[in-house]
Amino acid sequence: MEYMMKRNINTSTGEWAESEFGIVNFGDIRLSKRLLKIVNSFAESPEGSINQACEDWHQSKAAYRFFQNDAISERKILDSHIIKTVERAKEYSTILAIQDTSYISYKNHKTCCKR
Repeated sequence: MEYMMKRNINTSTGEWAESEFGIVNFGDIRLSKRLLKIVNSFAESPEGSINQACEDWHQSKAAYRFFQNDAISERKILDSHIIKTVERAKEYSTILAIQDTSYISYKNHKTCCKR
């Protein structure tokens, strides 16, 4: 079975950010460049907060200003990601879209809860 995570093997984070979000147009090239920088930082530290992902306080503040800018549209960012996801998906004959909606409760488990 083909495995879709090819990009993690041979693509740097910066190249991935450019290929995934390089088509976003906010009408100001500085905002587009800032998006790529933010995406790159977040991809390098996906588990971190904005402050943890950014290099320093100045970069964190720039990220916060970016997201507060009226010219920034979540839809434009998401549309770019959707377009690129569809392009990647077209390379495969079968795509599994697995969602885990499991709910586990141990409240009735005899060894973990005192009754």
